[in-house]
Parts: sequence; C-alpha cells; structure tokens
Amino acid sequence: MFVAATDKGCIRDNNEDSYYIPGKIENIFILADGMGGHLAGETASQMAVQTIVDYFSEENINSDEELERVIVNSVKMANEKIFNLSREDMKYRGMGTTLSMCYIYDGYLYYVNIGDSRIYEINCDEINQITTDDSFVNYLIQIGEITEQEAKEHPKKNVLTKALGTSETIEVTVNKLKINKNTKYLLCSDGLTNMVDEKEILEIINKYEIEIAKDKLIKETLLNGGIDNVTLIIIDNK
Repeated sequence: MFVAATDKGCIRDNNEDSYYIPGKIENIFILADGMGGHLAGETASQMAVQTIVDYFSEENINSDEELERVIVNSVKMANEKIFNLSREDMKYRGMGTTLSMCYIYDGYLYYVNIGDSRIYEINCDEINQITTDDSFVNYLIQIGEITEQEAKEHPKKNVLTKALGTSETIEVTVNKLKINKNTKYLLCSDGLTNMVDEKEILEIINKYEIEIAKDKLIKETLLNGGIDNVTLIIIDNK
C-alpha cells in the first residue's frame, strides 16, 4: 500500500517537485526536487522522472543484477538528458534535480539517492534516514566542523554537493535493504524535513493510516511556514 502528496508551499509560485508511484510501471517510486529558477527546476525534475519511467518500460527485470543495471543506466540517461538541455538552451542553464528512487524486488528495497531529498525507514519505535544527504552542511558534519543542530540554521544548508543534471557524468550507487514486516518507508523532499522535525514525522506516521498521515504532514509543513515545495511518498509494508 502506498500514497503520495505534493504542495507548492506558502512562498513559491510554482511546484518544482515531481514524483511517480506504481501505475503502468510496477514496484517503482521516484521523487525529484528540481532547482534552477523559473521553470528550469520543474523541467529538470519532470525530465528525471519521465526518463527513468520510460527506460524501465522497455526493460524486463528477471534478476537483481539486471535490476541494478537498469537502475544505474536509467539514472545516467536522465542525468545526460537534463545536462544536455541545460547546455543547449540558455533558459535552462544550470538546472538540476535531486533524486530519491526505490524499487521493490524479491523482498528487498533497492534505492538510489542524489542530493538532499531523503528516504526513511520507519517502525513503531524509530525513524531512520537510510540515505545520506549530498549537501555542503552534511560534509561539514562528517568532518566534525559543525553539529547536526548547527546544520539546521547554517546559511549554506541548501547548497548541494551532487545533483542530477549539473555535470556531464554522474556516479550512481545502488543500495538495497531487506523489507521488514510492519515497516513504512518515506521518500520526501527537503520541503518536508526543513519544516517538520523527524520526531514529529514519526509520530504522525505511526498515529494515522497513511492516507490521513500524508495530509497531516503536508498541513504541518504549511503551518510551519511552507517555505519550499513539499512532496512525499509513503510505502506501508503491513
């Protein structure tokens, strides 16, 4: 069971986030948070999602090796398309997007994360971020220059060290995690995590059915200021 929700927030004029949940292509979940100014960010995130979905539509997955190959190639193709359009058309110059992507196969969650959108594993007791932010402040945390609390208010907290479409080539790492019973998985843009802390996210997701929880999380984001677009996908493995 899964749900998704998105909102442009209280400040932005348009929504630069894009997402995909299983439909024509089963088992795949994609969330992209675009960047690059008027229409460019929106274009980048939409291109990322559509390119990956189209690539998967041409493939038959019969093994985990095939799956990992398809994931890597689809993400690299999305990166190439976004980068090329950015280079060819001045109005898209410098555009890019984050990418959080999951594929459920044979009892495992295969995932890729680029940028500062996140994937969480949630059970009744705790919420664990299973991805690592590709951001300047996360780098500072890793080398011990600042604390996680200081990172929340850092003036460069939105600076990414890696994004899809901003360079000609990109390294893609596929991770996998065994799916546990009675566990939920959350994909979200930083529009959520910058406005609602992890403790509150955990409380809301555990208190309500996911159909209600998604609306509660969006509402809480907006009540707290909604300074960015917000998008989330919740997967419930009951």
